[in-house]
Amino acid sequence: MSFMDLLRPSSKTRVKSLKNIKDMSKLAEMAQHDQSELVRNEAINLINDESLLEQIVINSSFHESALLALDKISSEETLFLIVVKCKDLNIRNAAIERIKNERFLAEILKSCNCLSTCIAAVEKITDASLLEEIHNRNHQKPQVLLAIRDRIRHLSQIPLKTA
Repeated sequence: MSFMDLLRPSSKTRVKSLKNIKDMSKLAEMAQHDQSELVRNEAINLINDESLLEQIVINSSFHESALLALDKISSEETLFLIVVKCKDLNIRNAAIERIKNERFLAEILKSCNCLSTCIAAVEKITDASLLEEIHNRNHQKPQVLLAIRDRIRHLSQIPLKTA
């Protein structure tokens, strides 16, 4: 324990003081950088601005805090931006899991160079014609093209539901 640690208020004291902070950017900074998980989590719980939550997800030094902030995001557009901007593979894939809009998933395939992220996006797409369109552009890595062909084949074998 350093001398500076002795001067820093306890985690419980910092958590109590969070409720008095009106500047959301200060809360976001604490959510990203405070050494106490308790403080980070409480700061995230107090933030409802999706652009600040996005920044926390992308820039947090703490994986658990990034996931907590990600869980608070409801906008698929924001989730898409996180997939495109975030360097953490697990965070990107967690965001992809929450995206339902297949056009966003197709855009991920166009803009992402990470094989694992592209495969995760391919697996979420259920529109075979959209997959055909992506495949025909042929700007993908061979492994992604193979995954697209496999996904199209899989989708064509699923019987149509009758009403």
